[in-house]
Amino acid sequence: MALIATQFFLAGAGAFGATSFDAHKAVGGALVLVVLVGVLVAALARRHAVHALILFALTVLQFVLGSVGADEPWVGAFHGLNALAVLAAGGTLARKTFEPPSAARAATA
Repeated sequence: MALIATQFFLAGAGAFGATSFDAHKAVGGALVLVVLVGVLVAALARRHAVHALILFALTVLQFVLGSVGADEPWVGAFHGLNALAVLAAGGTLARKTFEPPSAARAATA
């Protein structure tokens, strides 16, 4: 979640001319790798693996939209929208991961 918040900050910094988008691109590439590690951990722990895969898919889509969007502005426009989906999926996964087991059972009952 900290990397996602950093991405929003770096995108704003790039958009308003405080810096180039190079840092935003570098953190985005690192984010894909971090989420991939998260998928592997979730699969090994057998907890929330499907949700982790959804987050990974959205993160890869985000990377593709940013890359293609450099040449196709209408495709790039979806980069910002998908960022909200990445944020929502990451936040939901974080909440599910860190909630006490008793709260999870009560929510499904």
